[in-house]
Amino acid sequence: MGSQHHILKETTDSLVELLTQTFKDAGYKRVNMIVEAPKPDAIEGKLPAVCLYLYQIAPDWEGAARGAYLGDTVRRYRAPSGKIIEVVQHPPAWVRLEYLVSCWAQTPEDEQLLLGLAIKVLAAKPCLKGDELKGDSFPPDYDVPLGLDNKIDEGTSARFWGSLNQPIRPALSVWTIVPVMSDVETPFRRVEERVIGYEGIGEEMEKETGPERDVDVPPEGTFVKRLK
Repeated sequence: MGSQHHILKETTDSLVELLTQTFKDAGYKRVNMIVEAPKPDAIEGKLPAVCLYLYQIAPDWEGAARGAYLGDTVRRYRAPSGKIIEVVQHPPAWVRLEYLVSCWAQTPEDEQLLLGLAIKVLAAKPCLKGDELKGDSFPPDYDVPLGLDNKIDEGTSARFWGSLNQPIRPALSVWTIVPVMSDVETPFRRVEERVIGYEGIGEEMEKETGPERDVDVPPEGTFVKRLK
C-alpha cells in the first residue's frame, strides 16, 4: 500500500462518482463536478455544476473505535540471511474530512433540484464500500462512513461565502472518516520460553517454621481420615 496517502483524493473521487451516477440516473445528461473552492471563475461556463469542496480536515480521536482491527499490525519479512523478521506497524492516523456541497445552475429552482438529489443519495448512504471506493488506498474490508453535519451557523457561512466574494448560498455539509496508514515499523521478538522462579523462598519458609521444628507424624498403624 505504497500509495496509501492517496486516500484523501480517492475518497473525493468516490464521492464524485456517487453524485455523478445519481444525476445520470435522474436524467441529467451532464452535470459538471467541481472539487475546488466554489469561486466564480471555477464555476463560470460550467453550468449546471455541483461543487464538492473539501473545506476542513482534522484528527479524529475516536477513529480507533470505528475500526479497531486497524491497530498494530504484525508483518513478516525474510532477511537476506534467510531469517524471518517480524515488525509491528504503528496504528493509523484517523482523520475526519468535511465537504461542502453546493449546486449551481441557470435558475434557483434548478439549483434546488440538484441539491435535493444530492441530499437524497447522501442521506440514504451510511457508507461507501466495495466497488464504490475508487483507487487502492483503502484498507481491506474498510467501509467509509458518510454523514450529514448539522447546519452551518450563519456567521461561519457569511464569512466563508464572503471570502469567495459570493452571496450566502444554500450548501450541505458532509463528513467522513478515513485512516492514513503509518509506515513506521518497530522490530520485535516473540516470547518463546518463560521461566518463573521464586528466589529466596527457602529462607522465608525457614524464618516462619524455624530450622529445628518437627512435623507431627501419626504413629504407625494409626487410622487417618482424609478430608475431601
